[in-house]
Amino acid sequence: TMGYNDYFLIVWDFINFAKTRNIPVGPGRGSGAGSLVAYLLEITDVDSIKFDLLFERFLNIERVSMPDIDTDFCYERRDEVIEYVKEKYGVDHVSQIVTFGTMAAKAAIKDVGRVLEIPYNDVDLVSKLIPRRLNITIEEALSETPELKDLYTSNVKIRQLIDTAMQIEGMPRHASTHAAGVVITDKPLVDYLPLSTNGGAVVTQYDMDTVASLGLLKFDFLALRYLTIISNTEKLIQKNNPTFKIDKIPLDDKQTYKYISSGRTEGIFQLESGGMKQTLMKLQPESIDDIIASIALYRPGPMDSIPTYIERKHDKSKISYKTPLVEPILRSTYGCIVYQEQVMQIFSRVAGYSYGRADIVRRAMSKKKVDELMRERDIFIEGAINNGVSQKVASELFDEMESFAKYAFNKSHAAAYAVISYRTAYLKCKYPKEYYASLITSVLGSVDKVTEYIEECEKLGIKVLPPDVNFSDVNFSVENNSIRFGLLALKNVGRNFITSIVNERILNGKFKDFDDFLYRLKGTDMNKRQLESLIKAGAFDSFGKNRNQLIFVYEAALDSVQRISKSTSNGQLDIMQLLSQEEQESAIPKINYPEIEELSKKEMLLYEKEILGMCFSGHILDSYTKHIAELKPLSLSELLNNEDLRDKSNVNVAGLITQKSVKKTKNDENMAFIKISDSCGEVEIVVFPKAYLKYSSMLQVDNVIFVKGQVSISNEQEPKVIANSIENVLLNTDFEKAPKEKVGKLYLKVNSIKSNIVTEIITLLKEFSGETEIVFYDVSEKKYVKASGVKISVNDNVLSALKMILGPDAVVFKD
Repeated sequence: TMGYNDYFLIVWDFINFAKTRNIPVGPGRGSGAGSLVAYLLEITDVDSIKFDLLFERFLNIERVSMPDIDTDFCYERRDEVIEYVKEKYGVDHVSQIVTFGTMAAKAAIKDVGRVLEIPYNDVDLVSKLIPRRLNITIEEALSETPELKDLYTSNVKIRQLIDTAMQIEGMPRHASTHAAGVVITDKPLVDYLPLSTNGGAVVTQYDMDTVASLGLLKFDFLALRYLTIISNTEKLIQKNNPTFKIDKIPLDDKQTYKYISSGRTEGIFQLESGGMKQTLMKLQPESIDDIIASIALYRPGPMDSIPTYIERKHDKSKISYKTPLVEPILRSTYGCIVYQEQVMQIFSRVAGYSYGRADIVRRAMSKKKVDELMRERDIFIEGAINNGVSQKVASELFDEMESFAKYAFNKSHAAAYAVISYRTAYLKCKYPKEYYASLITSVLGSVDKVTEYIEECEKLGIKVLPPDVNFSDVNFSVENNSIRFGLLALKNVGRNFITSIVNERILNGKFKDFDDFLYRLKGTDMNKRQLESLIKAGAFDSFGKNRNQLIFVYEAALDSVQRISKSTSNGQLDIMQLLSQEEQESAIPKINYPEIEELSKKEMLLYEKEILGMCFSGHILDSYTKHIAELKPLSLSELLNNEDLRDKSNVNVAGLITQKSVKKTKNDENMAFIKISDSCGEVEIVVFPKAYLKYSSMLQVDNVIFVKGQVSISNEQEPKVIANSIENVLLNTDFEKAPKEKVGKLYLKVNSIKSNIVTEIITLLKEFSGETEIVFYDVSEKKYVKASGVKISVNDNVLSALKMILGPDAVVFKD
């Protein structure tokens, strides 16, 4: 009677297309999971009877507005489904929906600053002082951030910037394409609304709400990363277990629930936040119902019910019901109202409402429609009294539902997402190598996440092997009992070239050496930048040549190979094709490798960090372990995750400087924002002008420092450290106790006398005044340069520290 069957069939059609093409589709989302018809049509994987879901929460004849059936697809292949819909129903009948980006607080500040030509440093400082919180306004930022308020009141230019930004804040800034919305029409779209293009895609000129007001129904094609993770994990498992199917796993596996209860839920859908981990560890879930409830409760409002829910789960004597009529409804949630569907069931069971009308009242509660609720309260109480419930209990029950319905969650959505959560937990628990390989591949755009998950692998005893052109796939993969680093994670190496490497290896076997690699890939888009990245990442280490040798020869070697390739492509006869395999190998020009030593440990690690985003062969701090241990700093992960740490607490931290940004204050003084990292995390250090004046010489990227300061925790941002004092870690050793001073000349080999490392060394050595002269050997210029005005006191500890920085063979002392 509602004319909704066409909508159902269209959704079934494109989901059926996706499934027949092996495009991962979610088990369901939103209220559509409450439809048994959707389950039987395989639109969802959630049995609404088994999970006690209500169809009327999705669709009922008493509610005029039509619902959507939102669908999650693999984020890599969602566009294939949209293209299918265009082909099926006609490109003139299908369009994506426009959305308008608005001037958020930070964007408004930056745009106004650019137009008013205010110096970038001033604008950036104001922008940084606005808390990183969704939908925060400039007015809220001024009231919450004293530093921003001080700037506003003391600086006329900043006040003009902020006042102007507040006037344009919230206004439309640009048009883009809605992340999921697609509209399909029976007649050509232009009969209903105007169209435009955005980034090559046809979009409506009206936004989502206007499209709905015209009576057109949109379909949501959502991209969900975890579906891709599950699908890729399933494929990796099937290499050894061909019959494995994720939709056939049991939902009552005790080992999986024990794993979830342990709090090891990093990388598990919906369950990996710190607060959720704490909830799960206290709750100790034993069934899918507990996971559904956790997802529904862990959000603002319902969170207040979590302690009661946990207490009643573990102590059934605490469970109570206002009336026996609600016991069957609330039994699975230990007497707590958790879901919107339970509110509807109580209205129906206690006061005789139809589910359709109950849903309308529930919506009125969520929207706080006071007049409507006053009328419904009397009707509910009257209906409850007719069912034998006292007026007092009925009144209390209505008030409880009204209070909760403002925040209550849709059980249909929670149940569908709990299935994904459970599946990811099951895979991580039973097949951790396959799961982590897929998980890391899914976050290749985030160096922090890749590093975090690789560290998790190490904690679990799963070895992550380095990138290697003879073993790595495009993505992270499972190799025996380890995970192999995927080549796609390397910077500056394109997917097409990586695919060529893997395909060539599959077709013609492993590469014998660097010469063989270059020759076999000569017809691809191989270039010097890609080769350099592969060398720096260590992807050729198994060929037996050190990275320094390869860096020395790769450009000339590639030029030689490309000349061969070019002559062949110009129509000249490829003589190689006339030779046997053995003759071809002997005819390939051989590279002459110089007899030079490997890069220093520090150079190697810095190159890895540049290309991989992390130090794979260790950490630069490994060379400073003894010195750092003596200082006893707080690890950066403890700083970031210690919930007991209070604002302005004194802290000592140590780490490698990874970023540095110098800004001007309103008094035209320099201050710095730097980031330091250790093997466990990264933290921002704020160096105000007074400290900057004193310690600026130490604030060089790739220097290792020890910072004493105060932690700054505010505005829901990650903790920062305000520096009081900064010391070079190498100086915090007991050099003074060295038994014997050496006198003579100290020779130090450096790539260039102009490099930052020379400045760092001189800064370090100035602290040890003595009689020994310092002479640098500049490799690039092939000449010796005496360090004027610097003589030092040399002992074994100083020599050891210098060798850590430059390498053992770059430090020579002659007495």
